[in-house]
Amino acid sequence: MKTSNTLAIMQSVATLALMLSLSFAYLINPLNDSLFFSALNSFSKGLYGSNVINELNASVIAGILIGLLLGTTNILLYSSKKVYDYVLIFIVSFFVLIFVGYILGAEWIPYEILQQLLFWVIIGLPVSTGMVGIWQNKINNQVISAFLILSMPLGLSGNTNDQIYPILGFVFSFMLYLELSYGHARYSRLARVMSYSREYEDVLVWFLTTLMITLAFTMILTSFAFLFHDLLGSLLPYSFSNSIEYNTIYGQALSVLVFFMLWSVIQILFSRGYLARQVED
Repeated sequence: MKTSNTLAIMQSVATLALMLSLSFAYLINPLNDSLFFSALNSFSKGLYGSNVINELNASVIAGILIGLLLGTTNILLYSSKKVYDYVLIFIVSFFVLIFVGYILGAEWIPYEILQQLLFWVIIGLPVSTGMVGIWQNKINNQVISAFLILSMPLGLSGNTNDQIYPILGFVFSFMLYLELSYGHARYSRLARVMSYSREYEDVLVWFLTTLMITLAFTMILTSFAFLFHDLLGSLLPYSFSNSIEYNTIYGQALSVLVFFMLWSVIQILFSRGYLARQVED
């Protein structure tokens, strides 16, 4: 496989992982439980008297598709700077006119439809922002997109071990998006230096192989960390393992923390023993 084809595949897989990670994030934390969208919904309800979020059962799917559309449009328009500036000015002017129309009391403007569209755009914002970062090698956009994926779906309901498979799906797709998007930005710059040599292809294959092995270990450790909560509950006294504190999200977070502390201790002991044997040899 040619290096240019490998880089293009990295971008495509990173885009797919971006959309999957946002889908899994809202599967774990439903849209109605999101603190961000609850506040946004309260504001829009007070403004227009319409509870938009609860009326849109397919909001996440629509938002992801609109984010994909906006991201693709942004990438295509960016090839022509003049057209890109004109379209951006038109979009900003459109929303300004809508706001002015609301202040002046224009009744012919379909506010609720535009409000729903705006919600979809906001839901798909991590996708549109991340796509620009992937296909234009803008690391700042990648960071902003990752932050939005983690922060926008957050709620207070918490998660349980029954959601282990969506959580594993989110961990896998989110890390795959981060690694491939940043890896493409880094190795595409390196390609200009190494001029797509054979050594460069070997470096690229090494990166992808290491990435898949790392993701596999991450998935295994994450599943063990969540299942460790049940194992720890069977070892602790009955009064403690059945307490309210232990069975909330905080107790589960502490169990995960204990698991990774034990894992780090095992790693340190193994590393010290390995280094000691190397010194003796």
